[in-house]
Amino acid sequence: MVGISDGWKPEWRKTLFAVVILFASGCHDWRGTDTVEILSEKPSPDGRFIATSFYCEGGGAAGYCYWNASLRRAEDELNQRDGLLGKHKTWKGFGDIKLRWIDDSNLEIAYKQAKSEDYRDHVSERVESRHGIRIHYIVTN
Repeated sequence: MVGISDGWKPEWRKTLFAVVILFASGCHDWRGTDTVEILSEKPSPDGRFIATSFYCEGGGAAGYCYWNASLRRAEDELNQRDGLLGKHKTWKGFGDIKLRWIDDSNLEIAYKQAKSEDYRDHVSERVESRHGIRIHYIVTN
């Protein structure tokens, strides 16, 4: 009987181990394991886009929960990993998110953000535009 360690090069064993860990941790199917709660949805004035604020949790035992905002075409489904706020999409760092369309090409997002030094890098990233829509941010805390 040949075992994994018999005749396998060390790099293949590392790759196999990484794949097994990723599969076992649920990374293979995060869309099916996340629980998403839509907090607010605002269609653009012309109806072509939808801005959404939402809460998401998942990840099993290690777990995560976060609030974020999304902008998508009206015919597309929400992708909770395609948020507009933050560097790491499954980190907390934002809350009390309010959406307002200024006009067909400008969206305003007002929110509170984490003040801790640990979050400084994470909260510094925001998507400036998507689908030709300019996004304006207002930090409210």
